[in-house]
Formats: sequence, C-alpha cells, structure tokens
Amino acid sequence: MTELYFLDRDLAVVRGPIDRFVSLAWREAYDTCGSFTLVLPMDRDLFSAVLSADYLEVRGRRGLGRVEKVTYSGGDSGGTVTVSGRMAESLLSDRIIPRRTVVSGVLCRAVEAVVAANAGPDAGSRAIRGLTVRAAEELTDADGSPLTLDDHVTGRSLDEWLYEVLGAVGASYRIVPDFDAGTLVFEIYRGLDRTQNQSENDFAVFSASFSSAGEFRFVSDGTDSRNVAYIAGEGEGDDRVEVTLDLRTTPDEPIRELYIDARDLRSDDGETVLSDAEYRELLLSRGRQRLSSHAHVLTLGGAASSYVEEDSEVGAEMSPAWGESSVPVGGQYTSSMICGVHYSLGDLCDIASEALGAVWSERVTAVTYIYEGSHVRVEPQFGTAYPDLRSFIRRSAGQRG
Repeated sequence: MTELYFLDRDLAVVRGPIDRFVSLAWREAYDTCGSFTLVLPMDRDLFSAVLSADYLEVRGRRGLGRVEKVTYSGGDSGGTVTVSGRMAESLLSDRIIPRRTVVSGVLCRAVEAVVAANAGPDAGSRAIRGLTVRAAEELTDADGSPLTLDDHVTGRSLDEWLYEVLGAVGASYRIVPDFDAGTLVFEIYRGLDRTQNQSENDFAVFSASFSSAGEFRFVSDGTDSRNVAYIAGEGEGDDRVEVTLDLRTTPDEPIRELYIDARDLRSDDGETVLSDAEYRELLLSRGRQRLSSHAHVLTLGGAASSYVEEDSEVGAEMSPAWGESSVPVGGQYTSSMICGVHYSLGDLCDIASEALGAVWSERVTAVTYIYEGSHVRVEPQFGTAYPDLRSFIRRSAGQRG
C-alpha cells in the first residue's frame, strides 16, 4: 500500500505512515512548480498533526509537497480534511533577487551561485532552512560545449527566474530530500532526448495511432501580444533615459506597442556604477522580460494515454520492459508507453498528429499520479508555447529534415 508521511522542517516524521486516505492527486511538473491535493477522513489527532506539519512525503514518489492549506469540512459525526500545496521547488518562490546581479559564465555554476547567495548556504539570515546546493553535471550544446549564461537580474522571484533561464535550454530544477543528512538538495537537471533524431536513448513517440496519446491541443492566441517596447529609466523630463526595443521579425509586421516605466532601475545603486551603454542594456533586458509576457503565443500540447497501476506495485515492478507485451499483476495499460520506463518527466519526445498533419517534439511537462482506492492512475502531459506560428513551422520543418 502507498504510505504517506507528514514531516517537519527538519524532515523528521510528525505523523506516519498513513495508508488510509480518500484520494490523492500528486502532480510533478517540469517548467513550473508541481502541486498536490490530499483528502483524508477526519481524525482529531491526525488533524492536529497535519496543522503542525511542513511537508508531505509519498513513498515511491520524487520530492516533497509543502503543506500550505488545510481545510476541514463536515459535522460532529465526521467529515474530511483536505491538505493541499505546491512541491518543495516552490520554496524558491519565497526569495527574490533583491540587488542587481550580473550572472555570467558557465550556466550551471552561475545559476547555482545565485541560488546559494539568495536561498542557500551563502544567504546568511535569508537561507532556507536545510537547503543545500548540489553541483550538477554541465549542460552542453549539440557540439558538447558547456552552455553559458550572460544575464542581468534584479527584483525577480528566484523560482520565476530559474524556470525562465533553465527553460530556455530545455532544463529545470528540483529540490529533493536527503533524509540521512536532514537537508533539502537543490539540483539542476535536464530530461533525456528520446526523439528519432538521436541514437543514445530509446525513442518515445506519442501518437493516437500508436495508442500512446489521447487528446491534442492547438491554441493560437494574439489577444495581448506586443512587439515594440519603449522603456523609460532614471531621470526627469528631457534628461530621462529612454530606449526602444523592436522585436518584430519583419518590417511589414504590424506594430503593437508597450510602454514600460523602469524608473526603479538605477545606473548607480550605491554598490555598482554602470556606464551609459551598460545601463541602456539593463533597460533593454527589462523590455525583453516584459515583452515575453505579451507574446503572440502558439500552444501545442496534449495528454498521453493514461494507465492504471496496482497501488502496491508503485515503486517496485512498475511496468514491462520496452518491447515486452506482458503486464504486471494489477496493471491496466491503455498506453503503449509507460512513464518511468519508456519516458520520464522532462524527456524530449516526438509527437505525431494526423489531424494537424504535423510531427514535432515536446518535453513531458507534467506527470500526475491520482491515487484512488487500491490503484494509481498516471496521466502524463506534454506541450509548450512558441512565440509565433512561424517559429513552430520552422522547427517542425527542421525536425522533418
């Protein structure tokens, strides 16, 4: 049976194991923070323990859930307690990067230094309790060269910035418990490439024709798109520093303007003095950040076919090996690909849609485990957002070539 444990900030058990619950939805995500919702039958002692807990651990699942909301519903004769929250990665949403920070160098080392300085061992009184930083294997480009980063950041929440800079190279981060040390470990990781353009890993293709994909989703939305920004920085009147950022791809593209008041960005913050060119680049960086939230977005995604596993099998014999047709006792598979065997969260997989007449690749962006009764239903999702339709067409054409 699946076992749940409520933990305190030092990862010590407050209550558990708990194997009697109504339902649990546990959503692990790649390009954003995951979440969970647990429904328990009302028990006064358990309710008291839940109120004092900081984390939820589900044996057999990665990471921890943060206990953020507890709700009781019922009468004197009984009721239910609903416990919900986000995954431990959300701890970094509690920290911002308060001072102007120049982030440059090898990407993993630069990112790890920012986390350590604002939430980890180097953060002093701002350190998140028990958080350590584990050096990740370098992320490389197609030629095997380490990826680098050159960025200016200030005032951003740490998690938002991490998802942005790591997502740009197909990577993400996670926070996992080290129970032996009683610590939480931050680490950067990137899913495997399982497309048909490589030979290192087994292929993974989502397609309704192969019974491995369910519904596809296509959304083209230009409602709030903007492509030209006027960014105004420090100064007054005619002396105010202003720059213009034009992100149109062709001169014929219609202009959609945005004004950005960036008076909070200073060329002299008391610690660092920027040259005029450096300050203008800082303003342009703010413009790129704001325009990215006003892009004409094309969203392509969908869900893989779900499957059900016997509760007691989770974390043990999860599924048959690649290419085998046998199904373990208790497994009810409607998909030809099983999460944790043929692909995992963050893996880059091929997507084939006869309806759209397209083949492209997407990362597995979320996997939801739904515990009900004695079974676990596993529902993977994939998909991403492109800045415009042309970029998707170029990418798809390149993949086919």
